[in-house]
Amino acid sequence: MKTYMNLKPCLQEFVVCAFLGGTRKVTAVDTFGKLIKPWLSLPPKDYDPKIPAGKNIFEFELPNYEDKNTLYNFYISPKGEKYIATMLNEMFLKQMFVHLDKILKDSYRIKQAIYDYCYSYNISFEYINYESLKKSYYRHRNK
Repeated sequence: MKTYMNLKPCLQEFVVCAFLGGTRKVTAVDTFGKLIKPWLSLPPKDYDPKIPAGKNIFEFELPNYEDKNTLYNFYISPKGEKYIATMLNEMFLKQMFVHLDKILKDSYRIKQAIYDYCYSYNISFEYINYESLKKSYYRHRNK
């Protein structure tokens, strides 16, 4: 069963590469599957089943959780989408901080290191904001 949620393109690419092994099939045991499970519910009565479109729409295939409470649930509320996006953004940044802390000990420059991190997770450079990531890293480093 396919499900859709709003998620920035760079986080979509991060999820596919870091948690889903290059596919868009979620399993009940992977990190993303465990993250979304509590937010799955039956769609509301006014739910429009049309397939949403746009670059911020993340389409993925749900696992069969074989759990009577989630067996027919495929809807993620806007509140759930916001929570999931926030958690994924935090994971993305934490992974980046670890990567940059390691790689900047060598003779890398910050820009090279950020691009190396994005490349390692197949994140398109058109979806990232280098200045924002650089500021986040320097804030982290100063703590």
